This record gives sequence, structure tokens and C-alpha cells, in this order.
Amino acid sequence: MKRESIPDLTNSALTRPPAAWASEHLEGLLIPTSVLQDRVTQLANEIAASRPREEPLLVLSLLSGAFLFTADLVRHWTFPFELDFIKVASYGSQTLPGELSWKHDIQSPVKDKHLLILDDILDTGQTLHQVTSRLQEEQPASIRTCVCLEKNGTQARPFPFHADHVGFIIPDRFVIGYGLDFDLKFRQFPFIGVLNPDPYASGNH
Repeated sequence: MKRESIPDLTNSALTRPPAAWASEHLEGLLIPTSVLQDRVTQLANEIAASRPREEPLLVLSLLSGAFLFTADLVRHWTFPFELDFIKVASYGSQTLPGELSWKHDIQSPVKDKHLLILDDILDTGQTLHQVTSRLQEEQPASIRTCVCLEKNGTQARPFPFHADHVGFIIPDRFVIGYGLDFDLKFRQFPFIGVLNPDPYASGNH
């Protein structure tokens, strides 16, 4: 997929969220629900057209942020596939940065299967870099990745990782909604919004 075909919202202005979702925690709305769902449908079609025709295909969703994205995406597919989940988390500030622990591992064997990893957002590249490296050790037939969002600024990314399928390029803002949270809140928003106050705006990230 050519990157110029990915919607780039880096310089898009925020809009007001629907009245029912108005919140002091929302600076504004970045991706409305209708635009989000249209792009998810496009992604589903792109993946279906480019997927390996050989079975088996194992779809792996990264918890917890990708659960809504995964549910919407896979319901477009009529071809057979397995669906499983991975949960990883940082060890914390007392250990080396960038190291992840696996909180929930895959239930299905990986060897000789075509893998499609789904994640909510590509920011530093840490998670997908380490997850794909770990899974590659189990000798799958192939690994492809899909993210709903990718933050602009790949030159500064600590882990130079590029997903095979990307929903939107977004600015370097702290986004919430559609599975993305702040302090375990706001995952239920059916759109992508920017947190207010944005901790990234003060240079804290």
C-alpha cells in the first residue's frame, strides 16, 4: 500500500464533538465516527485483497487499545481466519526502558501460520517491534501488521517500525477514544479526540 494513499490528518483542525459526547476532557474531535468507520471499511477491503490465500491465517489483536478497532475490522471479512489476543505492558520505570512483559500470550500455535497483528496506534514503534520480533522466533509463515493510527514524525521514532496497513496519519497529540484511553477512561468514545489538557502539548512526552 502506498503511503500517499493514507489519509494524513497532521495539519487538520479539531472540531467540536457531538453534544452528547461533550466533555471537559476533550479539547476537540480529530476523527469523526463516520470518517473512522469509512476508513475501517477501506482497510478491511485492502487487507482482504492483499492477504495470503493459503490457510491458516491467524489474526492477533493487541489488548487493550485495539479491541474496538479489531471488532469493527474483522466483521467485514467472510474468509476463514483464527482470532486471538495478546496483552503486553511495560515493566515500569525501575527497569530498562523499552522492555515489555507479556501479560496474555497466544493460545493458538503460531508456527507456519500467516499472522496479521492489529494495534490501535503506532507511536514509538516499541510495541510492534518487540511483538513481531518475539513472534518471528516461533517461525510463522509470514507476519503483517495493521494499525488504526500512526503518529506523524517517523524520523524521530526510537524504533523504526512501519506497519503494512495504516488507517490514518495523525499529529503528535494525546488521542483518546475508539479504544484508546487515558487512565483507563474514554475508550468508549466512538471517535478519535484529543485529551484536554493535552500532556504532550507541554513537552512532557
